[in-house]
Amino acid sequence: MRYGPRSPLSFGFIAVLMVVLLSASQGFAQAPPAATPVPPPQTPPAAVPAPPAPTVTLSAEQLKKIDGWIADKGREIAITPIITDILGLTTGNQAMSCRAFAATGDGDEVHQIYALPDGKGYLEAHFYQNKLDVYWADKDFGLKAALEGVRGQMPAPTSFADAQYGFSFEVAWWAKYTDAH
Repeated sequence: MRYGPRSPLSFGFIAVLMVVLLSASQGFAQAPPAATPVPPPQTPPAAVPAPPAPTVTLSAEQLKKIDGWIADKGREIAITPIITDILGLTTGNQAMSCRAFAATGDGDEVHQIYALPDGKGYLEAHFYQNKLDVYWADKDFGLKAALEGVRGQMPAPTSFADAQYGFSFEVAWWAKYTDAH
């Protein structure tokens, strides 16, 4: 056996073979992944429109009846300053009290109506499913502001559009209640 230096031909052959194999393997590594087809954009399903709000107003007779209930059957209530501050009735955590009348609705619902002092109008509150909606209306029962809340959380102002929608249902509820009682 011969142990001498290898011939230049075998070294050159191995070097060329390594360059070919390395460049081929790098080419495979840099090849872009196969393109996955992009699905066409999906359009969201059309939103189901909310049912239209009733367009009921309280008549002078119905308002007079409610005022009578507040005076005769109502009781003095201290309104939480958080509520009056959010609605813009008070500022700086001022207390406000007034007379209020409550009536029960379907299930565990409670509807309250408050006669505000100094001719500021009414508050209408609707308690249901651990939720609260409060509407401030002027003396003619025109909506001025509203808030909503969930039991255990801070109430927040409601957009006027949402308030109008909910308030119209409350006005319809009070109109039906006054006609039935």
